[in-house]
Amino acid sequence: MYKFFNQNFYKLLYCSILIIFSFSVTKAQRIEGFVFIDSNNNSLMDPDEKGLKGVLVSNQKDVVITDQNGYFQIKTIEGNFIFVTKPKDYQFKLDEYYNPQFYFYYHTKRIKEPLKYPVSDPINEIPEVLYFPIVQNKGEEEHASLLIGDPQMKGEKRLGYYKNGIMPFLALRDADFYITLGDIAHNKLDVLKEEKKITAGLGIPGYRVMGNHDMNFRALDNKYANETFKKVYGPEYYSFDYGNVHYIILNSIIYKGWWREMNVPGTYHGGLTNQQIKWLENDLMFVSAEKIIVLLSHIPLSDSFITTKSMLGLIGALKNHKKIFAVSGHLHNVIAYDFSEEQGFGNDVEYEGLVAGAVCGSWWSGPLDENEIPFSTCTDGSPKGFFQMNVMKDNYNYIFHPINYSSDYQMRTYVLNDEVWVNWFVGKQKDSVWVYIDNNSQKITLNNFIGKDPFMVSALKERIYNDKHLTDISKTSHLWKAKLPIDLEPGYHSLNVFAKDSKGKIFKGFKVFYIKD
Repeated sequence: MYKFFNQNFYKLLYCSILIIFSFSVTKAQRIEGFVFIDSNNNSLMDPDEKGLKGVLVSNQKDVVITDQNGYFQIKTIEGNFIFVTKPKDYQFKLDEYYNPQFYFYYHTKRIKEPLKYPVSDPINEIPEVLYFPIVQNKGEEEHASLLIGDPQMKGEKRLGYYKNGIMPFLALRDADFYITLGDIAHNKLDVLKEEKKITAGLGIPGYRVMGNHDMNFRALDNKYANETFKKVYGPEYYSFDYGNVHYIILNSIIYKGWWREMNVPGTYHGGLTNQQIKWLENDLMFVSAEKIIVLLSHIPLSDSFITTKSMLGLIGALKNHKKIFAVSGHLHNVIAYDFSEEQGFGNDVEYEGLVAGAVCGSWWSGPLDENEIPFSTCTDGSPKGFFQMNVMKDNYNYIFHPINYSSDYQMRTYVLNDEVWVNWFVGKQKDSVWVYIDNNSQKITLNNFIGKDPFMVSALKERIYNDKHLTDISKTSHLWKAKLPIDLEPGYHSLNVFAKDSKGKIFKGFKVFYIKD
């Protein structure tokens, strides 16, 4: 868990100074600053406090590195953040909501577009020097993070669902920080500041990804679509180090602007801007090839969802790295997958992907539990839930935590006529699933196929799930099936289900079924 701040210190953070600067009345072409170890926690760079060497600083395009005194100098770009990449074994000061304060918004021009939701006011004076205080946070080699997909909140009711139906499950997990994977709001951007207050209850640092439902749709194009998100949370793309992992937050949405002729929101597509790809190249130039790279986006970073140009740029930026884990949201189902050599990666690259489901499930729809919160099963039949990523020095794993179920509940098992079907939520197509019937030692191997989860097909047919977004059920590749033996006696039988992933982990399930005379 998060180790170095005590409770009393947290209460004082609201009054602390994030960035201390002297002012100049003229616009700066370049800006300088220091990243320093704030040993007495007063947010000031005192004469006896040292700067930290080798820390990455960016203007969201260029990347520089601090010298032996923690000093940097970097070009300013209007409308861009200047941010510091959190170095290993250190952490920035946290604000009252436990969000790291690692950035400065260089924003001098008032936005004149009618964006509906609040945006940042321009700064009236330009700082001559930026100071970024950090403190030690040793012991990061082994750490855990919570991966939270698509809360999809709009208004008080869904904020209540999140507060009462998701937060208690998140808080049970022993984690060092959390990452919300976009679509925090459901187009109602007033929710963003409320989410920040609610999730602060976890008491650990938070990082957030921009989602397509977090945009200001009134923007005329992509330039200002993210301004409300930026006002509440800070940069829409950046990086930070934790242990031997280099985490990269990306904005994978490109908005085409408000459709003025029809006076409705415009369309968007998945991709990375040229500036973001350039920053990614510059950022990764300073990152050791031995580090694990974790990419965090809303729209999945595969050629099925982002433009070919963006995918090629991503592959090019990652060319020197051999262990990559890409995590996303957006699809409201769970997909675990591997990238292949045919997609542009060498056969020596371990590139794993995960679509982390949605804590709102199928948009907060379906029957209510005893707390009057929708069960809202995801469109692939997986429960609404979240993931926990665990890092052990040079390796990692992840665990799916379904809401309202035990964490051991990792699959649904069906007996349909003469077949057994297994929906293993985190299974990959090349993974293995098998069953034993009763006490028989004969193993029955199931075959992977692409199809629809039977429970969700039935639920939609019977209109149990009736959200307007849920017009059809997603096909999923994490289904397996096999024929039952034709000589089963009438009566009750048991199925012991086993599944094994590519890393050798075994998952178990169980089902009792009945054979009629």
